[in-house]
Amino acid sequence: MAEDRHFQPDDDPTGAIDPIGLLYRSDVYALRAADTVIFHTSGAGACIDACLSSAAFTEPRIYTTRQQRLFPDGDRLDRRRRISVAADIAGFGTDHRWHEHHLPGAAAVTVIDACGLHEVWRTITSLLRPDDVVRLHWRADATTDAVADPDLHRDELRLSVLRGQRRWMFMLDVQLRPEPARMITVAQHPSVSGAPPAARHCTSAAASRCTIDCGDHAAAVTELGQRR
Repeated sequence: MAEDRHFQPDDDPTGAIDPIGLLYRSDVYALRAADTVIFHTSGAGACIDACLSSAAFTEPRIYTTRQQRLFPDGDRLDRRRRISVAADIAGFGTDHRWHEHHLPGAAAVTVIDACGLHEVWRTITSLLRPDDVVRLHWRADATTDAVADPDLHRDELRLSVLRGQRRWMFMLDVQLRPEPARMITVAQHPSVSGAPPAARHCTSAAASRCTIDCGDHAAAVTELGQRR
């Protein structure tokens, strides 16, 4: 997926090809200031959406010049900054084979609401620095803990931060859910299951306000808004 970067005067791009997931100074500031952060991955690529929301305000929110600069994309009454990242999804495919990096037909989405109250996210953003490289690591049906109910699936999201030769890994989200409301879903081939591909669901109301258009996740957000 092509990078969708918003250069600011302090970014100082060199013209070289940067690795996907490289953070600029304005990316770090936006991740720290965001009300909501959405992580999503599909066959079209992966990205992190840092959002400012007007949901908590009784009147339309007025954004400062700095906020508009950090969050340059408008989503109705909200603001967004999109950061393209690399990602991998591990899990068992429909052929019952384990795929360590690229689970065929898989897509994943999760949301952190009220970022200021999320201790893990606050810790991560306080450690982030410009020129860090971040990557999403999704794991479907993780067997870290035994799950007695066969209808439940334990999905995980880890975020890695690479700085020079050093690398940190953070457990960002763990969800235990049934189909089709899982954090990670795999499209079923009609000839195999006789059913249409599994829907991508996001369980946060904030996702319906901050539009997801990375790959085919826009359908999930539209569906969520209709269901609510």
